[in-house]
Amino acid sequence: MWIVRMLLILILVVAITWFAMINSSEKATVSLGTENLTFYDVPLVLLLFEAFVLGALVWFVVAIFHEVSLRNAMRKLRRENADLQKEIAGLRHISLDSIEEEGEVIETQ
Repeated sequence: MWIVRMLLILILVVAITWFAMINSSEKATVSLGTENLTFYDVPLVLLLFEAFVLGALVWFVVAIFHEVSLRNAMRKLRRENADLQKEIAGLRHISLDSIEEEGEVIETQ
C-alpha cells in the first residue's frame, strides 16, 4: 500500500513541477481593489503558490474549529456514557424481590 501512496505522491510532484515549468514565463497583473494595491508582472507560479498557501491556512483554521467541536461532543458523550454505566450498575444490584414488591405497591394504589 505504501508503494501506491508514494507513486501517487511522485506523480503529483512531477505534475506540479511540469505545470510550474510551463507557466514560468507567464506574468500577471494583480489588483487588490485599489490602484495603490496593484502589482504588475507578478509570476503566475508565485500567484498559484500563494493561493495554495492561503487555501491551506483557511483549511487549517476550519479544521481546528471542527476538531475542537468534535472533541467537545466526544467529551459530552463519554460523560453521558459513564452516567449510564453507573445507572446500569446500580440497577444490577437491585434484587428482583424488591422490584416485585414495588410493583405490587404501585398496582394497589
